[in-house]
This record gives sequence, C-alpha cells and structure tokens, in this order.
Amino acid sequence: SPQVMVIDDIGRTTEVKAARTVKQRGIRMIASAHGDLQKLIDNPELNGLVGGVEMVTIGDKMAQNEAKKHNMFSKIRAQRVREPVFDVVIEVQHSKHNEWRISTDVASNVDAILRGQKPKVHR
Repeated sequence: SPQVMVIDDIGRTTEVKAARTVKQRGIRMIASAHGDLQKLIDNPELNGLVGGVEMVTIGDKMAQNEAKKHNMFSKIRAQRVREPVFDVVIEVQHSKHNEWRISTDVASNVDAILRGQKPKVHR
C-alpha cells in the first residue's frame, strides 16, 4: 500500500469520505481543495475535510457565559464534529500566488472560526 498520496482538487462528498478513509489507514496525504479555511467550513460538501460542522443546543448557563464574552446570546452554536482530515492547511491567495496563509493547527483554527474569532495563521 502507498505511504503518501497526492490528490488534486477534492470537491465532492465521496472524495471527502475517501480522504478520511485514507487518513484512518495512516497514509500521508497532500491534497488541494478550492477555498480558504472559512469557505471549507461553510461548504457542506467539503467541511468534512476540516472536521465537519454541526449545530448544537447549549444550556442556559453556558449561553449566558458566552454572551458575556461575545456580546451575543444564543443557545444554538456551530461546533466541529471530529478531527480534521488534515493537520496543516496552506491557503494560496488567488491573486497572490507568492503569499500563503498557513494553519499549523487546523482543529484549533476551525474551532476559533466557529466561535467568531480569528484563526492563528503564519504568513
């Protein structure tokens, strides 16, 4: 079996599921998908690459604590479902091919974005 796979343009749910299976088997992957981290999170077909997203209902106390932090009360919030397929995401800017944004902790950055915070990236 291969040790590394290179995949061009993951774009369908079936390809996301295949990538998850490949990761579970311990095969290293280098892959591309269209969109930055925020767009991957927002895309229902591709968000499985970054852990998937589901809406959950939280308790009153937790909602009140979050309202104090974010100045917005809501008992419903988005959360990551599982570990991302990729540990690192490198975003190549569309108009600036020599400018990259590198997320070295995809799980933490997805969680930050879902909380309305800025992700920590290297440039």
